[in-house]
Amino acid sequence: MTETEAAPMTEPGDAALARRVCEGSPEAAGELYDRYAPALLSFALASFPADRHLAEEIVVQTLANAVRHLRRFDPRRASLATWLHAIARRQISDELRLRARRKSVPAAAQVPLEAAAGLAEGTDLSAEVAAQVDARRLLVRLAGELSSIEFEVLILHSLDQLSTVEIGRVVGRSERAVHSLLHRAKAKARERLGHDA
Repeated sequence: MTETEAAPMTEPGDAALARRVCEGSPEAAGELYDRYAPALLSFALASFPADRHLAEEIVVQTLANAVRHLRRFDPRRASLATWLHAIARRQISDELRLRARRKSVPAAAQVPLEAAAGLAEGTDLSAEVAAQVDARRLLVRLAGELSSIEFEVLILHSLDQLSTVEIGRVVGRSERAVHSLLHRAKAKARERLGHDA
């Protein structure tokens, strides 16, 4: 076991918050929502940028599932944020499978403008509306060039600012594999945005 694997990934207060939620404290449930809903919403919006209502439903379902199964949370294995993102990822995957059956447009082809700033260093996409429109066009093409796992790893790193260890726990890959995926995805992002800007 490496030092990284052995080290607890929990954030300060994760275990105490989980214990209070399990004990039925409404204040603790509210704190869980306040602390983690914004990051989970940005994660869901990365897959469903045109459907905020669905993204919000995914957050609610994620947190409801988390509360129901919080006794399974082990702060020695992962932070609460990582554990919640893994639950959200399953919710998103379920929804994507449903949409695929309905022959919907792939969600990976749609990227929210807020996500764009983190995809390539030095890219300012909020300067003016015209730049945002161009950015959307570039990002749609970029999303088509990244594999779904590269896209997901990039979003988790850029939007939700999870570490490579945490991302690995969310997507079920080793830290080394995540590092490689992230490096490849960033290189593709810089190349595509750089050439088309």
